[in-house]
Amino acid sequence: MSGRRLTIGVWLLAMVLSVNSACRDPSGPVAAPDPAAVSAAPPREPATDPAQELAEAIERSARYLAGLCDAEGRFRYRVHLDPTVALPPAYNELRHAGAVYALAQCQRRAPDPHIEAAMLRGVAFLRRECLGPVADQPTMLAVWPPRGRSDDGAPREAKLGGAGLALVALLSVEAVSPATVPREELRALARFLIFMQKPDGGYYSKYFADTGRSDAWQSEYYPGEAALGLLMLYRHDPQLAWLRSATMALDQIARRGAERPSTFPDQWYLLATEQVLAVPADAGVPVPRDTLIAFARRICTDMLTEQQAQATHAQLAGCYTPDGRSCPTATRLEGLLAAYQFLPSEDPTLAEPLRQSIDQGVQFLLRCQITQGPHAGAFPRVLRDFQPATEPTEGTRAQEIRIDYVQHALSALIRYEALSARGR
Repeated sequence: MSGRRLTIGVWLLAMVLSVNSACRDPSGPVAAPDPAAVSAAPPREPATDPAQELAEAIERSARYLAGLCDAEGRFRYRVHLDPTVALPPAYNELRHAGAVYALAQCQRRAPDPHIEAAMLRGVAFLRRECLGPVADQPTMLAVWPPRGRSDDGAPREAKLGGAGLALVALLSVEAVSPATVPREELRALARFLIFMQKPDGGYYSKYFADTGRSDAWQSEYYPGEAALGLLMLYRHDPQLAWLRSATMALDQIARRGAERPSTFPDQWYLLATEQVLAVPADAGVPVPRDTLIAFARRICTDMLTEQQAQATHAQLAGCYTPDGRSCPTATRLEGLLAAYQFLPSEDPTLAEPLRQSIDQGVQFLLRCQITQGPHAGAFPRVLRDFQPATEPTEGTRAQEIRIDYVQHALSALIRYEALSARGR
């Protein structure tokens, strides 16, 4: 079975080699490269080894993401392939943490001093500019918008997902660069997550500096991000409080989701479920395995159904959404790759459909990557040359590049490479 899956994966990757060359970057963020130089450049020779092609794609994106991190550790948040398009200033602390997480994954895969330096600048910025105290809670830290961000007049807020992804990023850095982050800092973030949790396992999504916890707006992603951060901390600092809180959160996500006719494509839930299922049965906190696995199966089945709707589309085959966007496919791949580590052992009939879906999703994602020019390694919002049926403003965003588009694609490709290597 593993040999057959590898053959399918290699064949599908081979099919993208000639298509990838079409995804080239015609311009830079400030000035386009000399057209004469571009036209005179020798044609890119197709790789003969799909594994090499995948490795090159990962390395391009790793270099691109690292290059977006400036001397202060702040990422260039977004650019546009058309240098005449003006983008308003913006920054997001959660996506900053996600970018640091991806750089740590790159460094773990293949240590590189350039990647390491960018990772360490990024994590220093996160700690220096975003981590801050919580009023009347001296043992806690939250993640606030970076200092110096333009004030739009909105109340200052700390997001649950910010603390969760900060833990994910900081612990990923700790895995490749030990003693970078004090353990007490990690615990202070975890205490904030527990402070934000309700008795039923759900969470308040935001904490406002002036009014405290609020669930007036709820994020579907934040609970899974919080659970993943707590579970990663539990592996680093095995306190039952972290495990108990994460298990409650995942159980609540699954129970709430069971009441709905369709699932939310929550890759963070799948990533966290992979982690919690690896906890020994005698750890001291009961894990509702059947409930968590059943809901993970539903999420994955819905993702595969989404993808099938594009199966016969010449440009969108492998994409999980009909709009041709790269990031939703990347995030679903992250979740499916995590689920592939536990679902086939629970239900062997899922092994082949999951692997085929993952292979096809990676094929689409590689077609989205820009392979040449100043943006080599980037992933635009929408597959190049695809014209989504959207409002004019959305069409303008089609060739936007944002750090999370690159981060999620990079994280998915790294996990896919590891899966393919194990199948050899």
